Amino acid sequence: MKRIGFIYGLLFCLVLSVAAQGKVVKLKIVETSDVHGNYYPYNFITRHEWKGSLARIYSFVQKEREQYKENLILLDNGDILQGQPTAYYYNYIDTVSPHLCSEMMNFMKYDAGNMGNHDVETGRAVFDRWIATCDFPVLGANIIDTSTGKPHLAPYKVLERDGVKIVVLGMITPAIPAWLSENLWKGLRFDDMEETARKWMKIIREKENPDLVIGLFHAGQEAFKMSGKYNENASLNVAKNVPGFDIVLMGHDHARECKKVMNVAGDSVLIIDPASNGIVLSNVDVTLKPVSYTHLRAHETRHDLVCRLLLEKKKKSYLVCLLLLEKKKTKKHIP
Repeated sequence: MKRIGFIYGLLFCLVLSVAAQGKVVKLKIVETSDVHGNYYPYNFITRHEWKGSLARIYSFVQKEREQYKENLILLDNGDILQGQPTAYYYNYIDTVSPHLCSEMMNFMKYDAGNMGNHDVETGRAVFDRWIATCDFPVLGANIIDTSTGKPHLAPYKVLERDGVKIVVLGMITPAIPAWLSENLWKGLRFDDMEETARKWMKIIREKENPDLVIGLFHAGQEAFKMSGKYNENASLNVAKNVPGFDIVLMGHDHARECKKVMNVAGDSVLIIDPASNGIVLSNVDVTLKPVSYTHLRAHETRHDLVCRLLLEKKKKSYLVCLLLLEKKKTKKHIP
């Protein structure tokens, strides 16, 4: 019996929706990251069976969907196109057939993906073709088309589940030029993550008025300057310095993480990272309950109201931004 691990975060009582009409809504957020072509539980390089893989993750996801159904949100955080020969074959040898990666992800019913630096490494002909065959958006708020000045990919995805509006904002580390030659990403640039997050958070809160905001960042948490000018691994900085995120899903650094941090507005943010190769996945349970909006002020969003009520310590009748995080690392048996 093979096994797959997961990092397990429990979130209760986040920003809540009027549209839910008093209904408690339970969501499950599942993240994969840095799969690196590990689609099957077999290493085609060493020619041995090995841990993880999209195939084993699918077994877990299907079991959880029996309970959560459409309220299970499946996200990938990049670096999925490079690593195993299976990925290489569909990247460069068979460029006519649908890409195996998009076929598997479509079958698994991913809700959104994100670009990673090793996806960019395959070259525009490869990653643009892969993206075109995905049934879900591959995000990239800070991947800019230099000819238009606009994002080359969708910056965020809006999902609605049981009257709850969820927004997923995707970004990639901007240090791509430090590693990869320009011919691989010609016509694009990679903007700073924190600056990009500030821009899009303002748009998201004004236009979408979400109940839950998830950052899907292909970047780790140990920030430093790459080549003296690129803010590498800025996920934690964004979570702390840009108010509005409830969950930040990390990747890129292949390091497991599960913790909460406080941002500059005094709100808690869950930080979680499933490492690499599909051996571990991020598994977050979110329970949302309704909150009264009778005291909503002019130009105040629901998120502003909840945080204000928390600061003002209003009566218990107002359910406010309570965030509980239980840090667990467990094993799930996969047939």
